[in-house]
Amino acid sequence: MLRYVAGNSLRKYRLGEVDLRKPVCFQTPWFYVRIERCVRRYELKDVKKEEWFESKKVLGMLEARQEMEVVGGLNEEESKKLWKNVNVKELSNRQKDMCWLTVHKCLPTREFQRRRRVVDSEVCPREGCRIVENVNHVLWECGFAKNVWRKLGYFVVGLTGVQFLTLNMFLFGLCDVKSMTKQQERVLWLLMGCVKEVLWDVRNILVFRKEVISVRDCIGMICGKLYVYGIRDKKTLGLENAEGIWKFKKWKSWL
Repeated sequence: MLRYVAGNSLRKYRLGEVDLRKPVCFQTPWFYVRIERCVRRYELKDVKKEEWFESKKVLGMLEARQEMEVVGGLNEEESKKLWKNVNVKELSNRQKDMCWLTVHKCLPTREFQRRRRVVDSEVCPREGCRIVENVNHVLWECGFAKNVWRKLGYFVVGLTGVQFLTLNMFLFGLCDVKSMTKQQERVLWLLMGCVKEVLWDVRNILVFRKEVISVRDCIGMICGKLYVYGIRDKKTLGLENAEGIWKFKKWKSWL
């Protein structure tokens, strides 16, 4: 049956031999058309018939040949590292979504909504702030965000050793500090994920509930989310190793 239905499509890639002396279907079903497009797109014509039965090998070839989206302003190597950071397994699903949305600049900010005629004004909703609300403004440039970052200064230095935090470090996880260890880079990226999530939550509470969250409470929310990762490390790495990574006893003095 497979040869009868899909022979015309699969014969091109030597996936099935068809005896043309027997009737064949010349209108290929849609699912085989999709397979044919995939084979053409990822240049899988030369794959041997036996290799198609090894699913892991096929997936490996697809991942190796998959096209990578290069982010504006970044080179190919930086973009590759960025997408690897976005898909870190340790991040919660919501934090992964936040990272993806910030990279594509499609968080539903006032500027984003104004372009789609959802709201009339693109000005930041915080009192006294008359600047256009975009992704960078909400998470980095707004007066409220600056106060949060100012309070987190010693905290970031103590956990990661980063003296000067840049926008690329925050949004993309691209660290230029050569003295940083992989563990410190991991902690920094997890911290940045928590900050993004909380800053966006605090903004939404202001917009939808008309409640103002203080900088102090915002930092408490960030630490609460970050502490979850510390608890995970306690279970997997042990109490002493987790304390060496997260330095829980020093949090109060840093904040």
